[in-house]
Amino acid sequence: MWNIGDKVKWSSQAQGSEKEKRGTVHAVVPAGSYARRYLPEGLTQSQKKFDTNHAEYTRYIIAVPRGGKSPKVDYYCPRPNLLQADIGA
Repeated sequence: MWNIGDKVKWSSQAQGSEKEKRGTVHAVVPAGSYARRYLPEGLTQSQKKFDTNHAEYTRYIIAVPRGGKSPKVDYYCPRPNLLQADIGA
């Protein structure tokens, strides 16, 4: 179980390459709830990196800074079993 503010990391795969992502737990979404209501107001579509439909399990929305000069934050919702504590953060 993760709490808001916990630093986490996970690996994701896209187009044949694996990438590690690191971020902070932004929200805990209870099973059966729509995640959209847990996202910040004014979020652009490009910052939402997951399907907001309900799931039958508890989910965690993770805020991941884009890095570089961009002040934007992207929001992911990886499967809970992929999340690991980011000790070095």
